[in-house]
Amino acid sequence: MDSPLLDLGRERIVKGRGLYITLSRAERLRAARGVPQAIVKVTGFGRGARGVKDAMAYISREGEFPFEKDSGELIQGLDEQRELVNEWSIDFKGPRRSRDSAQIVFSMPPGSSVESLKAAVRATGAKAFPDNEWVFGIHTDTKHPHAHMVVKMRGMENGKKLRLRKADLYELRTIFAEAAREQGVQLAASPRAARGIGRKGMRQAIYQLKNKGVKPKRETQTFEKVLDELGKGDWKEKPWEVSMRRRNGLERQAYREESEKLRTEAFYNVKDRNELLKAAADLEQFSRNMPTPKTKHQFIKERIWQKTLAARKEQLRIRGREEENER
Repeated sequence: MDSPLLDLGRERIVKGRGLYITLSRAERLRAARGVPQAIVKVTGFGRGARGVKDAMAYISREGEFPFEKDSGELIQGLDEQRELVNEWSIDFKGPRRSRDSAQIVFSMPPGSSVESLKAAVRATGAKAFPDNEWVFGIHTDTKHPHAHMVVKMRGMENGKKLRLRKADLYELRTIFAEAAREQGVQLAASPRAARGIGRKGMRQAIYQLKNKGVKPKRETQTFEKVLDELGKGDWKEKPWEVSMRRRNGLERQAYREESEKLRTEAFYNVKDRNELLKAAADLEQFSRNMPTPKTKHQFIKERIWQKTLAARKEQLRIRGREEENER
């Protein structure tokens, strides 16, 4: 049995430095050409038999949707789910709040076939978790067909537990994107920095709160912190913002360098010259037009400042009109 791909020790990622990924030429081209990104999210962890059982019940809509096991066997209904969890729970060891399962979502673009999604998830599970048991179920109730996978954290043979760190999750995205492409669904797996994106996507819990009209406490705290900084005239970049800006420059340079390599290859390759030159042009154009990433902190600060300037401009306009009327 191969060692689990996602059970590797990694160096801790220091805030602001991000995760540096050396992208292949193909991946840079996918990013430059706007190929949809593979979406893979860890949505939660099950703790103890009860926690894992509740997670499965929630994902399957109380047994309405079947699960498919790593062996290909189907798990139908709540009774079969309970039997499976009872089998898994024999290996649930450690502290009372130990993570015994992970819930992972794999999503495809609108219009993707369910069969392509199933095949890609099967291949991803087999490659990423060869020593772990897992099940997955398909949801088609949104425009993005997606799969919910529940992975037993402790391995079958080596007894080790998975450690889903930042680098591991990127590797999982890469595996899923490759599996999807094998099914004819074009997906990319490039980090945000390689696309000029600074802010993370909105967490599901935050999205649900905002959808209900509730302003999350964290957003309020960030807004108040920005107001305090502006009141003090503090426009200085934070260390992680400086790091993000420098990283953006390095990424632009990497696209330009890859573009130059392609142009050189095109000079000697008459047969594929047009294709190589087109790829070079795409990379070069993206290096110029690549967005400048901003943190949420920077975004809020700029938005407040723009509104302040607009308000001042309006005040001057009103004052000018009043002075003109007095004449």
